[in-house]
Amino acid sequence: MRNLLLLLTAFITLCLGEASLQSGSYTRVDFMLTLSDGIKLDCTKLIPNGTPPAGGWPVAIITHGYGLSKFIELPSAEEFANDNYYSFVYSMRGQGVSEGLSNFISTTEANDLKEVVQYIKNDANTNDNKIFIHGGSQGGIIPFMAACTGLNVKTIITDLASPTAGSNWIENGGIKMTFLWTSGYPSNIVRYNPLVSRFKPWIYANTKEKWDSLNYYLPINRDFIGEVGNCQIPVLVQNAWQDKFFNTLGMIQSAYILPYNNIKMYFGAMDGHGSDLVMAEETYKDQVILDWLDYHLHGVQNNIMNVNNKFTYAASRFPANESQWSWNRYNSPTWPPAGTENVKLYFHPSNQLQVYGYGGSQTSVNFTNDVLDPNVTMEYLVNTEFRGPLFDAKFHKEEIFFDTPALLQDAVMAGTPYAYLYYSSTANEICQYNMQIYAVRPNGNEKLVTRINWTDRDYTANQVKQKYVNGQAYSHVFRAGEKIRVKLTNLDNVPLYDFNGDTTDTFLRTNPFMLPSLKAGANKVYINNNSKSYIELPLMNFVIGIQQISAEVPQQFNLGQNYPNPFNPVTKIRFSVPNTGKNNFVKIAVYDVTGKLVTTLVDENFSAGSYEVDFNGSNYSTGVYFYRMTTNEFSEVKKMILVK
Repeated sequence: MRNLLLLLTAFITLCLGEASLQSGSYTRVDFMLTLSDGIKLDCTKLIPNGTPPAGGWPVAIITHGYGLSKFIELPSAEEFANDNYYSFVYSMRGQGVSEGLSNFISTTEANDLKEVVQYIKNDANTNDNKIFIHGGSQGGIIPFMAACTGLNVKTIITDLASPTAGSNWIENGGIKMTFLWTSGYPSNIVRYNPLVSRFKPWIYANTKEKWDSLNYYLPINRDFIGEVGNCQIPVLVQNAWQDKFFNTLGMIQSAYILPYNNIKMYFGAMDGHGSDLVMAEETYKDQVILDWLDYHLHGVQNNIMNVNNKFTYAASRFPANESQWSWNRYNSPTWPPAGTENVKLYFHPSNQLQVYGYGGSQTSVNFTNDVLDPNVTMEYLVNTEFRGPLFDAKFHKEEIFFDTPALLQDAVMAGTPYAYLYYSSTANEICQYNMQIYAVRPNGNEKLVTRINWTDRDYTANQVKQKYVNGQAYSHVFRAGEKIRVKLTNLDNVPLYDFNGDTTDTFLRTNPFMLPSLKAGANKVYINNNSKSYIELPLMNFVIGIQQISAEVPQQFNLGQNYPNPFNPVTKIRFSVPNTGKNNFVKIAVYDVTGKLVTTLVDENFSAGSYEVDFNGSNYSTGVYFYRMTTNEFSEVKKMILVK
């Protein structure tokens, strides 16, 4: 009944021009605002009853997401009106019952907002020095864009936004599934202008010519990272790592450009764009907004601008029941957080991911883009949701995986992963490399953390090329005992159900993050000699079992003294393996003073080289321990001391 009343009010407004509705604490006015180009926007203003304070009412402008309308944000506006804000909502052009055609989140809509703000400033009841704008997705991008291109308000609060939103849709040569969805709304949801209406057919055409058109037009008047430095007003950013639309990397880049003393940024879990809804995080962010407004609009001296809390980020992790992520929240005065190191993890044969490059004879690891029907269309696969017998008859998912050794302590990833690829393919014109990053529990249960995607759309068959490419920014706690897994695949989706039978991705479902290439081919990733491919993760406290520390070939077996010694709780043990003309089996085990085996650190074959292994004594008591290295030709024991 309430929604029917709202729609009826909008219809009366269109017919008669303005409609008013009195409530207990404010007066609601629905009207059509005529812009300078003659387009009329459907607007609602909620004016507090009574006499305005000196200077006028503070102003809350709430902007809506793409394909929605003012009615979705009207409850928020009502809350602010009840708190004595002059509140304003409107439907952006081409959406709701506003006139005009949408230009797909661009300077067109940003300029509309500037006219809306000017209308509000012309109202004698408003305080021009106490205007804030808050919105998410389109509703977060447009105020940020406007603030970077001349809009002057007191502050903006931008959720789920990016200054590189246009190019994010086709990041690294791919086409996001969410771009296809968003460019294909029916006319009762969005009315596109002629250019934008071509986007969906261009996606489905799946040709270089149409891709080049998308690549040319999408950034124009949509990407504004070059104008971010013009924004001088305070900005509160709240973004989701799991955003299936916009990479949080864009906001991280903005952090280096915006005036440091005027920003506060949150990266974590958030309701929208496929992210986890975590009530503790929602409650936290709501309080931050209230504190932000108290400080910037009302002069309340609180802790909101504490420099040590400039960046707040929530990191996902495996919980005890393993059904869904739990989240830990951290604060940092800088980005990246102190202690973050870019750790390179190299692809090895036999499903290994190591911190040292592979030096053996195998040149590459391979997977196939197995397109079973060369005439299959992207539209056909989309209609199958990339699953079921119809899909299986046309396309086959291939993947290979690589695991690190088990982590010896919790390691926190915070920031943007990268990949450095040496690659070739038998496919012509297009080849694609999707890298999915997983956390793997000791029992084998795995869960997707984030991804790195690269689609080469200017490729000639059998070329050997190289590319350094960014992934989707994220923060995650890899727990002690877990492994980091990277999957190379031709289809970046996840199974419908996880190990508990729960839906793995309720947003994308079985649809891929990036639409796949439909050019069949055998894809290679080179791993040896000077063509070492790797991924690069921003990690803190990363400690795994074994790593190669030198390319020089030792003359003999050697077991080094651990360092530091005494230690608490982690120490390192170095050992060397000479060139004996064969792989050498090495075992390093730790014993307590009674001779009881505590743990085995090394138990595998090694080629010639110098290595380092970590021992974590967190679960052991203070005391003297012995570690022994054994090979077919060598044995030695050394003592170490754990002090807690």
